[in-house]
Amino acid sequence: MNARDHQEIRKLFDEYLRMYASRDDSLTTYFSDDFSGFTGGGDFLVKDREEWVSITRQDFAQVKDPLRIELKDLAIQSLSDSIAVTTGFFHIHLPIEDHILSRETARLVLIFRRESTGWKISHSSISIPYYLVREGEVYPLQELVERNQLLEEQVAERTLQLSEANHKLQLSNEKLANEIEEHKQSEEALRVSKEQLRVIFDTSEAGIILVSPEGRIEFGNKRMAEMFGVSVQELLGTSYPDHLAESEKHIGDDQMRQLIQGTIQSVSLERHYSRVDGTNFWGHLSGRRLENPDGSLRVLVGVIADITDRKAFENEKMKMQKLESLGILAGGIAHDFNNILTGIIGNVSLAKMFIDDNHKSYSALVGAEKASVRATELARQLLTFAKGGEPIKKTVSLLHLVNESVSLTLHGSNVKCTIDIPDSIYAIEADEGQISQVFHNIIINATQAMPGGGTLTVSARNEMLGSDNILALPPGKYSSLTFTDEGCGITEADLKKIFDPYFTTKSNGSGLGLASAHSIIHKHGGHLSVSSIVDKGTTFTIHLPSTGESISVYQTESGTQTFKDHEGGSVLVMDDEEMIRNLTAEMLEEIGYQPTTCDGGAEAIRHYKAAMEAGKSFSAVIMDLTIPGGMGGKDTAELILDLDPEACLIVSSGYSNDPIMADYSTYGFTGAIAKPYRISELEQVLRSSLPNH
Repeated sequence: MNARDHQEIRKLFDEYLRMYASRDDSLTTYFSDDFSGFTGGGDFLVKDREEWVSITRQDFAQVKDPLRIELKDLAIQSLSDSIAVTTGFFHIHLPIEDHILSRETARLVLIFRRESTGWKISHSSISIPYYLVREGEVYPLQELVERNQLLEEQVAERTLQLSEANHKLQLSNEKLANEIEEHKQSEEALRVSKEQLRVIFDTSEAGIILVSPEGRIEFGNKRMAEMFGVSVQELLGTSYPDHLAESEKHIGDDQMRQLIQGTIQSVSLERHYSRVDGTNFWGHLSGRRLENPDGSLRVLVGVIADITDRKAFENEKMKMQKLESLGILAGGIAHDFNNILTGIIGNVSLAKMFIDDNHKSYSALVGAEKASVRATELARQLLTFAKGGEPIKKTVSLLHLVNESVSLTLHGSNVKCTIDIPDSIYAIEADEGQISQVFHNIIINATQAMPGGGTLTVSARNEMLGSDNILALPPGKYSSLTFTDEGCGITEADLKKIFDPYFTTKSNGSGLGLASAHSIIHKHGGHLSVSSIVDKGTTFTIHLPSTGESISVYQTESGTQTFKDHEGGSVLVMDDEEMIRNLTAEMLEEIGYQPTTCDGGAEAIRHYKAAMEAGKSFSAVIMDLTIPGGMGGKDTAELILDLDPEACLIVSSGYSNDPIMADYSTYGFTGAIAKPYRISELEQVLRSSLPNH
């Protein structure tokens, strides 16, 4: 028993004596409901509380005046945590003269029990011990002995009952304590489990939601709220179908209805969702039913992963597959087409040299040459889609290419251009003609988007891309270039198809301009993207790998030198097309070289070997890369180099599946010229390839 319980029991004992002495029957409020006690001077036991109250009131009515109780001794004993016994010895002075109880010592035994409201008295008895009774007193000794013995037996019996009850209570308490401990352990395990789930939900890269049978979101984790562009609190209670894009609502409603009805148990599919700001994203939904024990629907559980980037990659892959398909077509016709164009444009450029500018045929030749050049551009656009049609790269100035493209394309138009490219911009390794073609196509689109005039802004900056860049490009140094117009803009639907071959919104468009631009940038190891706002304008952004160093003003290869301003020499021409052999020979004669022609590799080797033996080696050999049914330029070059390691070999082709045109020096060639070509281009490649020219 602790000090607090001891103090409370002593207080109850004192209060009992006080109220008994004052004849206050309200002392019954201190007794338990199952109170029992001896009354009537200790003569009989009363087990009914109400009966004891009635008898006590009668006793108080007989002696109404207050008594004086003189306490001699008190002992308080604890039987258990909830049972205590007090034994007190005292004198009772009645307001009756010479009463026996005024001269002798009495004993009061009270048994206390702890209840939910505190300590209560469950038993009371008062007696006069027989060994304290003297002869001649009011109570006969034998009766007093018998009465006290009976009282002692009853107290012992009651104490035994209380001890048994206390033992049972202790067992119950121990069982309850075990149950409480198990409950605490279960609660702790549940708390840990909930905490683990909370951490998993909060750190999950996927959105997680619980949807009620009515279609309302009952739970959503942080990632799910972020996907929809709201807070978790704003997400709860909203309708799940309201988060679907308009194009998905009908299908989404139907599948949710099947899940709710139990027609299907789960779904795994891609969904187009809408954010609160009006933008959309793609998500992969894995959903299933969570049922009650009776099989009814509790909630629908959904896990949504953002697959927007993956969808963009798939679209890009599909786009490239379309371009590759076009490349197969382009590769099939490009060689023959360029051979034909070589004959046309070569003869036209040659014919212009033989007549005066004032001749009435001269303008017709100029027109024919322009038409041929346009046909050449179309052929080159087709070739950019072909496998193996790799760019022939060299170090070029981005600023020079932009200035040249803007000047040529915007000449005579009502569109102004602002160029913001610093001198520190890095140079790029690129095919000058192909990149110029990309710029030309983009600028043409800008002018067509601003028929009433406007401003085209071209800017560039150096950029370092890390390994985790969103463009999925290899890490390294890049030059970033943007073309921004103030035109009509492009709708979201058209933006998805803008780089598709043959897609155009123009009545006179081919649909190859931007598709070929995309293919060219891709083959240069770069990235081309577009963003647009209807009625505001469009921005094309190009990323190209850079050298990491800037270069001074780009110096173009001289094309203004006078023909025949060189040492001349003999040139061997190998081509399977007679028309091209004859035309190239005529061009060579016109610019001061002595041509020899042949139609295949074996004949070319014989000519070269014979010239060497005669001491009159060829200054250069121009050889077609592809000879149907015969030895082509690659194999022929290897054999000639075996004969003469210093041989000057120039490869020529309208198209090749091999990367030789782009990396001709690796295969022993000193130069390359693409079909179709004009006389000026032929003269230029010879100057750059031959020593001392």
